[in-house]
Amino acid sequence: MILMPAWPALLGFAYIGALVIAVVLSIATRQQPRRRNIHIATVVLTTPIALTLAFFVFLRFTIFKEPPALADLQRDFPSKRADLETILRMSDEDVTFSRIAPDFLDRTIDNPNEFGRYMNDPKAGLPPSRWDAYRKIYTQAGIKLGIQRDNSRDAFIMVDSVGLLNRGHTTGYLHCAPTAPPSAFRFYPCMLHQDNGARKYDPNTRDEGYSFQKLVDRWYAYDEGPS
Repeated sequence: MILMPAWPALLGFAYIGALVIAVVLSIATRQQPRRRNIHIATVVLTTPIALTLAFFVFLRFTIFKEPPALADLQRDFPSKRADLETILRMSDEDVTFSRIAPDFLDRTIDNPNEFGRYMNDPKAGLPPSRWDAYRKIYTQAGIKLGIQRDNSRDAFIMVDSVGLLNRGHTTGYLHCAPTAPPSAFRFYPCMLHQDNGARKYDPNTRDEGYSFQKLVDRWYAYDEGPS
């Protein structure tokens, strides 16, 4: 039995063949206006390839760009520490918010049936000028995702992330609260009390992946995910 190539494959071979012929003729042909016409045809044929490559480069360096590694976070920490501590202090004052991102807020609420996420909503309870103050420091320190607190008051200041759901990870600066209730959820470095550590994501148990490096005091460079 003879298998015939699928139409997409045939079209692909024909396209590549035409492109190769056009390139060869554009180099070998000297007679005008034939040479000019061949050059135009070559440009037309190469344009889709150039646009495709540009699209993949855009994805690689924007949407799928890796966030800073632990070594990068450690290197930048001294210059960013003052801003990070300002963000932490402001969040201590805005204790009713578990997440303050540049574009949304998560407010701790008493009613478990309500969803406490707000986007440019005055009902959130954070004055616009206060939110703008966070955004200004985020921009200054290169913080793209804001700050997240848990009920232990550990704080994860998220620099950047890549990927979605259980295929992505987030890196940033973690500050462990000095004390926490026994039943409170805590980030792994705050529970392990180690200078560094790591665990790969296990798809069978779905145990979350993480890695961390202690910086100074209760500060860590932290990578969370996949989860």
